[in-house]
Amino acid sequence: MLNTSGPSSAPYFCQKKATENYFRVCQLIMTICSDLFRDILSRHIKPSDLRLELDNNRGKLERIMNTQQKEQIYPASGCTALSAKDLDISVLYIILRNICNIPKHKAGWGNTPLTGDMRLSACIERIRIERNLVSGHSIIGAMNDTEFKKHWEELKDAIIHIEKQMIGGDMYERGVNDLFSCDLNPTRSKWYAAEFRKIQENMHTKQGMSNYLFIHT
Repeated sequence: MLNTSGPSSAPYFCQKKATENYFRVCQLIMTICSDLFRDILSRHIKPSDLRLELDNNRGKLERIMNTQQKEQIYPASGCTALSAKDLDISVLYIILRNICNIPKHKAGWGNTPLTGDMRLSACIERIRIERNLVSGHSIIGAMNDTEFKKHWEELKDAIIHIEKQMIGGDMYERGVNDLFSCDLNPTRSKWYAAEFRKIQENMHTKQGMSNYLFIHT
């Protein structure tokens, strides 16, 4: 029998799926995780007091932020209007950790939380760690199914625990489930991935200390 087997369509399918996996996780971090951090912030610092609190802690925050991060909260233009929606996830983490008086988890801020430690700071830390791990996929913009499942479940678990502790209900959990199964908008997905990469790149602007700034501050 004539062997008519040609190039398999599987590699293209797998590549497309891996790209979609990466886009989906980027969107989870850039939307749901970021909004959750903003929600936590608003529950520790009243939105109307945010500008004052940031100004009162300016010296402390400027020492541990790079130029791009400082520009978000202390713009050169001198504009004082600010809300949590203006802040990216790296800046939100720094603020939550340093001026919101959230008790540290058992392993301490900046460290991997101990298994079973579900206090608020531990869950925030897990999202920060997952964000850093996912950023490792940004060069190729793809993630296989095994990696995707691991990252997704870690993020979902942290989100659910924060929602139960801080808010109640299941709004964020439903958002995670919807994003997991929805058809992605290619244009929006690429935008979220680009914004995700931009945050990562901006963290490489202060004498090569981006990882220090986001992991250890």
